[in-house]
Amino acid sequence: MPQENDFSLSSLSGPSFRSSREGSGQKWSALVMLALGAGLGVAEAGEAEAQDGTDTAGTTATDSTINLSAVRVHGQADVEGSNTNNTSLDIGRMPGTVRDTPQTISVVPKDLIIQQRLFTLDQALANVPGITMSTGEGNGGLNGDQFRIRGQQARGDIYEDGLRDFGTYVRDTFNTESVEVIKGPSGEYFGAGNVGGVINQTLKKAHLGNHYDLDQTFASGMQYRGTADVNYQLGKHTALRVNGMYNKQDVADRDNIRTDRYGVAADLGFGIGTKTTYHLNYQWLGSRGTPDYGVPMIQIGGIYSPITSHGLARDTSYARSFNMDNSNIHMVTSKFSSQIANWLTFNNDTRFTHYHRDYSASNPNACTGSCATSFLAGGNPALAYGAGGGAAYNQDGWGIQNVMMARAKFNTGFLRHDISAGVDINYTKDDRIMGTYVNRMNDQTIRNPYYSAPNTYITWPSSGHRTADFRDLGLFLADKIHITKRLSLFGTFRWDNYESTYWSAAASAAGTQSQSSSKFSPSASLMYDVDDNKSVYFTFSRSYKPVGTDVASEVTTQSSIGDVPVNGRNLKPQRSDLFEVGTKMDFLNKHLGMTAALYQIEQNNSYTYDESGNVITGFQDAGTGREIRGAELSLTGKITKDWEIYGAYSYMGGKVTNSSTTAGKQAPQLPHNNFSVWTSYNLSPLLLKPGQGKLSVGGGAQYSSGYWANEANTARMPYNFSLNTMISYQYGRYHVQFNANNLSDHLNYASAFNTGRAVPQSGRTFMGNFGVGF
Repeated sequence: MPQENDFSLSSLSGPSFRSSREGSGQKWSALVMLALGAGLGVAEAGEAEAQDGTDTAGTTATDSTINLSAVRVHGQADVEGSNTNNTSLDIGRMPGTVRDTPQTISVVPKDLIIQQRLFTLDQALANVPGITMSTGEGNGGLNGDQFRIRGQQARGDIYEDGLRDFGTYVRDTFNTESVEVIKGPSGEYFGAGNVGGVINQTLKKAHLGNHYDLDQTFASGMQYRGTADVNYQLGKHTALRVNGMYNKQDVADRDNIRTDRYGVAADLGFGIGTKTTYHLNYQWLGSRGTPDYGVPMIQIGGIYSPITSHGLARDTSYARSFNMDNSNIHMVTSKFSSQIANWLTFNNDTRFTHYHRDYSASNPNACTGSCATSFLAGGNPALAYGAGGGAAYNQDGWGIQNVMMARAKFNTGFLRHDISAGVDINYTKDDRIMGTYVNRMNDQTIRNPYYSAPNTYITWPSSGHRTADFRDLGLFLADKIHITKRLSLFGTFRWDNYESTYWSAAASAAGTQSQSSSKFSPSASLMYDVDDNKSVYFTFSRSYKPVGTDVASEVTTQSSIGDVPVNGRNLKPQRSDLFEVGTKMDFLNKHLGMTAALYQIEQNNSYTYDESGNVITGFQDAGTGREIRGAELSLTGKITKDWEIYGAYSYMGGKVTNSSTTAGKQAPQLPHNNFSVWTSYNLSPLLLKPGQGKLSVGGGAQYSSGYWANEANTARMPYNFSLNTMISYQYGRYHVQFNANNLSDHLNYASAFNTGRAVPQSGRTFMGNFGVGF
C-alpha cells in the first residue's frame, strides 16, 4: 500500500481525478497529476531534487507506488499548497504537522501567496478569519504589524521559523514560504505572552537542485515591485538560496502615503537530504515610508464611527511632510537538526536580530460636538491632533533567542511515547529617544488638509531617552502518549522565569524599574483517531503575559500609564485559558482537508487604552476580563485535480468581565462573522492542447462584520467586504498574471483605534505581473 503522502497509480484513476479524455489526453492528464503531486513525500525528507530514485530510508519504490520524495517540480502545487492539514510547521517544540496539533491552526500556503500576490504579512492574514488589526496602540502610538487573534492582543507574538521576530514594522513576504496562525493561548510552546495565539512565517530555505525565478509587478498607486529567487546546488548535500526584493509604492487612494521596502535574504544549507542538517539564514529588510494614522472618528448620536463613512473623501490623509517611517532590520537565524538514532533527534535554533527605526507620525483626533455639527452641514472645521500632536522616536534594539531541545520516541510497556524537552532563552533590549517637534503647527482642517511643513523639524534631547529590556528563561516538556492505536493523550508543561526593566531619563531619580515573575503554562489534550482520515480532540491550555513583554512596541512617556514595570508594585500578568474541542478530517485520498472547532477563551487582567494611547486599565490595577466563545470551520485542498479551494469561516462572540464600568459590554475588536474563500481552476485541459502552457483563473471574497473598537462600546466600525479575482498563464519558463482586488470598490478599513481614528484601505485596484523561472 502507498504511504499516506504518496500518490498511487490507482489514485490517478479514481472518480475524482479521472480525465475525460482518452488516449494521449489521458496520459497527459496523468503526467500533469504526477507533476501536481510532486513533493508530497518531502515534508520530512527536505527539499530533495531529482535524486537517485530511492527514498530517505534507502528503499526503492515499488511498481505499484510512486515515491514522490525523490522529485520536486518547481512552480507546481504540492500537498502543502492544497490540503493545509498536511502543512509541516517546522517548529521543533510543536507537533510535526497541522493535522497532528490538537488546536486550530490556519495556514496561508505558498500557492495562495502567489495567486493573490500577497506582498505583506497583513495582506496574507486577510485570508485568516478571526484576525483584526489595531493602529498605533500604546502610549506614543507606534504603528506597524499590530494584530489581534480572536480579539486578544498579539502585538509581540510574531515569529519566523518558530523564533521571535523582534520589532514593530511592516513585514514583507519576499522570503516567506507560508504563514501559520496558531490560534488560542500558546504559552506552553512559546512562553511569556501569546495570550491570543502566534503568527509564524516559514522562511524560504536552500534545497537541492538549481532554479531561478525573476518577477516584476506593476500595480495601482503606482506600485513597482521586483523580486528574485535563486537556488544553486553547491555540492551533493549543500545549496545556497538568495532572495532579493524592491518595492516602491504610493498607497492607492491614500494621499501622501508611501511604503517603499527593500530586502535581501540568503540561506546556506548543509546536509540537505541527510539525517543531520544545518541552515544559516541572513535577512535584511529596509523600509522608507510614511505612516498612515488614518482619519478621525466622528461622534454622531453618542457613537463614534469613521468620518469617511459620512462623506469625507477616502483618500484624505493627515500625514505631514516631516512624517517618516524608516527602518532597518537585520536578522541572522541558525537551525541545526540531527537524528542521532532512530528514536532520538536533537535540535538547536538560534536567532539574533538588530532593529533600527526613525519614526514620526501625526495623529488625527476625533471630531465631536461643534466639529461634527459643522462637518455634517458641509463645513470644513478645524482638526485637533491627538496624542500630543503625534509621536517621534529614534529607536535601536536587539534581541537574541536560543531554543535547544531533544525529541525521543520509545515504548514503556504497551504505551508509546513521543517526548520533547528543552530550554528556551530569550532576551530583548530596546533604546529609544523621544523627539521634540520644533515649529509644528496644529492648524489643520478636516477637509483638504495641507501636507507641506518645510519649517518643522525634530530634535532629539537626552531627556527623551528611554530604555527597556526583558529576559525569559523557559523549560518545557511535552509528551504524546499513545494509549491505544487510535487514542492518545498529549500534555505539555512549561515553566518561565521572566524579568523586565524600564528606565527613563525624565525620571532618572527613580532609578531602574523592574518586575519579575515565574509562571507555569500547562496544556492537556485528548486525541482520538476515528480512522486514518479523521480525528477529534479536546484541548486545555493556559498562557501568561507579564508586564513589559513588548518593549520594541511600547516604551512609554510615563510609567504610571504604560506597559512597563514599577518598583514596589506587584503587577499581575494577564492570564488566558483556552478550552477547545475540534476535529480534523481528510477526504479524496488526503487531497481535501477540513477542520472544525468550538472554543472558549477566559482572560483576566486585560488592559485597554484611552484615545491618547494611555493604558487606562490593567497592569497598574486589577484590570478587566474577557470571555470569548467562537466556532471555526475551514476547507482546503483539491476538489478535483484541476480545482482548488481555500475557505474558512469563524464566528466570535465575547463580553467584558470583571469591570466596574464596562462589565457585560461586547468585547472590542471582535467582529462576529468572518469568512474568506478563494478558489482557482486550471482551464488548460478544457481550452488548451498539450504543450500550449497552463491557463488558470481564480477568485474569492473576504468579509468581516462590524465590531466595537473600544471596551465601552461607543466606537463602531462598519463591515469589510472585498471581491477579488485573478487570471494567469504560464508557458514554459515564462508566466504572466493579472489581479483585480476589491472589485465592488467597497470602503474597507485596515484598522481602528478606540474612538480616535481609523485607517481606510484602497478601493478597486489592479495588478499585472510577469516573470521567468528556470
